[in-house]
Amino acid sequence: MADHKLVLGKELIEGIVHLGRVLGYHVEEEFPVDEAIYGESPAVDVAWFSKKGNRFPLFIFEVESKATNGMTNNPLKVYAQENRAFEKPLFFFHVVAQGGVHSSRPRNLEAQYGRNNYRIYLVGSDSANDLIKDVLNQHSRVKNDVDYLSLHQLLSSKLWSNKVTYSELLMHSVELGLSKEEVISSYIRMSRTDSDLFPDFIQLITDDSKHEFTNTILDSYLGSQWHVPILCSMLCGVSEDNDKSDHWSSMLVEWQRNNAYMPMITPSFGLSRDYDEFILGCAPQLICLCVVLSSNKGEFQSDLIEALEESLDKVGISWAGLNTAIYLLHISAALELLTSYKKAKFYLEEFKDISETNIYQPPSVVSVMEGEFDDYFNHGNGLAIPSMEIFHISCVKQYQNNCCDLESIVLKALDDDSYIYEWSNDLLGSLWTKIANKAIERN
Repeated sequence: MADHKLVLGKELIEGIVHLGRVLGYHVEEEFPVDEAIYGESPAVDVAWFSKKGNRFPLFIFEVESKATNGMTNNPLKVYAQENRAFEKPLFFFHVVAQGGVHSSRPRNLEAQYGRNNYRIYLVGSDSANDLIKDVLNQHSRVKNDVDYLSLHQLLSSKLWSNKVTYSELLMHSVELGLSKEEVISSYIRMSRTDSDLFPDFIQLITDDSKHEFTNTILDSYLGSQWHVPILCSMLCGVSEDNDKSDHWSSMLVEWQRNNAYMPMITPSFGLSRDYDEFILGCAPQLICLCVVLSSNKGEFQSDLIEALEESLDKVGISWAGLNTAIYLLHISAALELLTSYKKAKFYLEEFKDISETNIYQPPSVVSVMEGEFDDYFNHGNGLAIPSMEIFHISCVKQYQNNCCDLESIVLKALDDDSYIYEWSNDLLGSLWTKIANKAIERN
């Protein structure tokens, strides 16, 4: 390898090699393009093939440390050959690591070979973004997929991070329609470790909402079945004006009410074992999540709280309703809903045999079908729950140091199946630190 590639050039070559592998190509360095007359065969720095064993590359990359007279020979060794000897690539990327802005060589070379899908990129003069965009454009001619997580990892690494705006390039991949069904799930996972991508995630789900979230395809339990209320409540919360908040709130209400024959979240017990488990063991926590994410904006909360109240009416005084009653107690107290609070308070006091600790620190999830009371709760003697005002003060004090970042909560809820087994402190901490005060201000 030539000396001029040992610093900037060598780093660019390494970045291009990794990029080709991330995009799914077989990559070879110093690929010979002609037979040697004497000495070494003329070769290109990097060649990408659709698969190993192909004779001719799809894409060729030549890297120059600087714009010198010698750079004119690199396209010549490819384009001067007859097609029978060497089939021309789909695209020839000629990359200059440093300088070239004031040189006539790049302009002259593009004028000479541009009609052959040849272009020069002055990476040292901020054209690295253009290089990657053109690579992605050409990639989309050959394939329709991309691994967003691997691409993000590469473009944000030291090989590229100081040369490109990786968030812009990821969105360019989205605009090209690459791996369309994996875009939103990938952005959720990427945003968990890179908060700079969260605004793009918001934009993507906002756009997808216009198509009823058809491209929001998630494989987690909550994400696959309950992403609509989670996303709508989050969009309601992050919206900066009332009209937008009302729009997302209305969309959630429409989702809840306009199912074919019953509300989406409702205590219609007996439909299926899994649905019964969800309504009694996880729906209260999900509703708490939606209330938290909404930042107390919109009007959808009443529909979901009504589902909790109906659940208590249908299940009767039983340990199976404790999870619902406890979360209804917290939600109604935080939102200053006295009637709902009294209903939950009455239910819990009627049951009696539960520890006060469980009221303030409820379980993260309950399995009514598989578990028993002792698996989730402790026994107590004659539970007495205070007034809503006193309960409110106690919870604010208890959870004042449990504030959790809402971005982190929503991303984990959508992506991580294990999160529902440990999220109670995050939910109630956010409810009492972020929602309770806003409810007082709103009322």
